[in-house]
Amino acid sequence: MRSYTFLILTIVLLPLCLDGCARSPKTLSTPHGPDVSRILESLEQRKNNLKTFKGVGRFKIVRGSKAGSSRMVWIGSQPQKLRIETLGPWGQPTMTFVINGASFFVHSRQDNRCFKGNASVDNLSRFISVPVSAQDLFDLLSGQAPILPFHRAKIQALKGEGRWLLSLYKKWGRLIEKIWLRDDAKVIEQVEVFDGWGNLQYRIAFSEFQQVESICVPQRIVASEPQGVLWVLMVEKFWTQVSIPDGAYTLEVPEAQMIDLDS
Repeated sequence: MRSYTFLILTIVLLPLCLDGCARSPKTLSTPHGPDVSRILESLEQRKNNLKTFKGVGRFKIVRGSKAGSSRMVWIGSQPQKLRIETLGPWGQPTMTFVINGASFFVHSRQDNRCFKGNASVDNLSRFISVPVSAQDLFDLLSGQAPILPFHRAKIQALKGEGRWLLSLYKKWGRLIEKIWLRDDAKVIEQVEVFDGWGNLQYRIAFSEFQQVESICVPQRIVASEPQGVLWVLMVEKFWTQVSIPDGAYTLEVPEAQMIDLDS
């Protein structure tokens, strides 16, 4: 009976002990490869240094066999503030998206409806078709890779000089993200995000890079899921460390029909 009780206590307490001993993310590097900790610090530092940005481009959304495109402009500020506007053929705004911290607003000028709610993954995915957080969307529109919370990281060399695959894992070895890098992590080629069961949720591919000040910014960003492409953003112009007008992250539409996304 005593040995049986000891076995039960071991089963119950061992995971708690392991959890307490492994609070800091672990990193594994391949022989002769770059240091994973240094790569992660470099990616985070690059994002932290990008305080504000502005972009102009063309957005193409795909729905099965149908596709539509429009001009798009966007600005962003740390921490977690975004304003995105799609434009009509004459340059007039057709839809406005605003993220201000934990709040999310969408105004459709076509029917004068305004959606408001928390800047949650569920609310954002209703409009952009990709299950990303507000911070992840901020990173993607600035040409950076979102770094999801992880427990262990591993890096391995790929074919081709200076190309690496960074894999991030949750506890119990559950893969949550893959990031393809090259040129000592200065260039991010692709990001894949997985759900809790290891199934691919979405893929973001970056290409056609340009140098903007000290960072390498993609001119083409493609979001896809296992079933196919969701949307394509062609970045025509991009600026960093720009001045943001007062009130840029507020949305006042008193005559619009208000719809609560969280009700």
